[in-house]
Amino acid sequence: MLSIIIPVYNSEKYLKECLTSVSNQTLKDIEIICVNDGSKDNSLKILEEFGAQDSRFRIINQENQGQGYARNAGLEAAKGDYVGFIDSDDYISPDFYEKLYSYKSDIVLTTKRQYLENGKFRTKDFKVKDKNSLIMKNCNIYNKIYRKDFLIKNNIKFYGKTNPAEDNYFSVQAILKADSIKIINEGTYFYRVVEGSTIHKTYSREGFEILNIMKEIKGFAPNTKILDSKIKQELNSFYKRLEPDLKPEFKSEVEKLFPNVKLKEKFSLKLFR
Repeated sequence: MLSIIIPVYNSEKYLKECLTSVSNQTLKDIEIICVNDGSKDNSLKILEEFGAQDSRFRIINQENQGQGYARNAGLEAAKGDYVGFIDSDDYISPDFYEKLYSYKSDIVLTTKRQYLENGKFRTKDFKVKDKNSLIMKNCNIYNKIYRKDFLIKNNIKFYGKTNPAEDNYFSVQAILKADSIKIINEGTYFYRVVEGSTIHKTYSREGFEILNIMKEIKGFAPNTKILDSKIKQELNSFYKRLEPDLKPEFKSEVEKLFPNVKLKEKFSLKLFR
């Protein structure tokens, strides 16, 4: 069985489309774990409506703690031998999880993605072939499934505090520790960019938590060049979106903690889109 984990917070605008795409999967042996992270809109009502119609839905309610905590709650509750993650404003092709679940590896991922912004679709197929390229180009969670026993054995969880790099904390560990990774080009994830999303968001001082995340990631495999490159990538991405008056302070902290990282105002975000 596959456990599909969906963190939900004030997602009423797109939630029905997301849940419908999951409930209509051609892979039927699934459970759909929706973690309502303290939503204040009609998200919980929508979840309850779907749950009343489909017994595969399981709803977890918690006070607002952020996506990392919500996903960890889903992982704790998951009964499947594999787990997958989808964001509540995205949706997937009907065969998405059947294609991924057809292969048995620690991680199975598809490179197919449709990127939806302002009502227009763009195809984004990541070209990856090994762990290094995965870490640099495809270090997200939504286009993958993970063997649950593998995650438990290696104590791989999400960084609790909400941060633009929280996915990296999970993904880098998983990619580094996986004994087997299967890369396919089947099934499509439809990734929606909405106002306030990570791609458009301007970060405040709260985002400085990324420095602690990067220190922990560095510790996963010290003296590894690929992690040095990943840390440089993530810190520059954050720096480019940081509120201008906070940039000198952040740059000073980076120089202390990561002396080999050079922050650039013209750093390209192309890899992230």
